[in-house]
Amino acid sequence: MKPQRHELTDFQKGEIVEGCKLAKQAEVARDLKIPCQTVSSFLSRYDQQQSPDNLSHVGAPRKLTASDVRYLVRTAESKTHVPLTEIAVNTTFSTVSTQTLHRRLREEGIRK
Repeated sequence: MKPQRHELTDFQKGEIVEGCKLAKQAEVARDLKIPCQTVSSFLSRYDQQQSPDNLSHVGAPRKLTASDVRYLVRTAESKTHVPLTEIAVNTTFSTVSTQTLHRRLREEGIRK
């Protein structure tokens, strides 16, 4: 499962740009309590784009959070004889299509 991603705030972006003029990237990362790789990646994108703005994201955001996916996986593994459509109706996933549920299970290596 991929870790949850968070975007840098405008304040953090400014702190990274200005902080790296005076200190090393590792020190800036430690002060802001973010990974060194995040600082390094942001600075390389900043140098390429000459702008701290994020590029637009394609596609709609995911309907299921990481905890929803974990719950879905546990439910699917414990109720192996129950069809996916029935799981969707009897749980909190009634607003999510069965195709989406099927896709998330496939990402986790489960066929149902």
